[in-house]
Amino acid sequence: MRIKSGNLLLFAAFLITQVILSSLIDIGPLLFISVYPLFLLTLPTNTTFNKMLLWAFFMGIVVDYFTNSILGLNSSAALTLVLFQSKIFKLVCRKGDLENQIRPGLRELGFVRFTTYIALSLAVHHISLSLVESFGLTSFIYNLPRVAVSLFANTILILVIEFGFFYKNRL
Repeated sequence: MRIKSGNLLLFAAFLITQVILSSLIDIGPLLFISVYPLFLLTLPTNTTFNKMLLWAFFMGIVVDYFTNSILGLNSSAALTLVLFQSKIFKLVCRKGDLENQIRPGLRELGFVRFTTYIALSLAVHHISLSLVESFGLTSFIYNLPRVAVSLFANTILILVIEFGFFYKNRL
């Protein structure tokens, strides 16, 4: 398996960003910061499913390790995100939209479709994270405000990161 250096650099950059933001922003149990899903959601469209699962597993397990989280918590949420990613992408995009595109980003999808893609994907990620963290559905109703606040904050944060670093306005 050959790993492209660009993906490896992005992996490291998102990992460092995730660890720094997780340690700096602590609003208690109501908000958890997750910016690493942007790395998984914007991998090139020609990335195989198996490689995406490997990227998700390693990103999640390394984030768990460096943020002193329960080992496997972010990993399971990242794997669930990748499992649903293609279905969400097909729901948001029309067939043939990205045949010639490399990266499904803000410039390629447009603001509305990219925001919808990110929000739905983050909802899957956050619900999965909450279910695994609470060990089932019994206390899920109590975690709904946490999921909603985190979903809103992380969607805004990811849009800011995408717009600030990856969006290139071509005049």
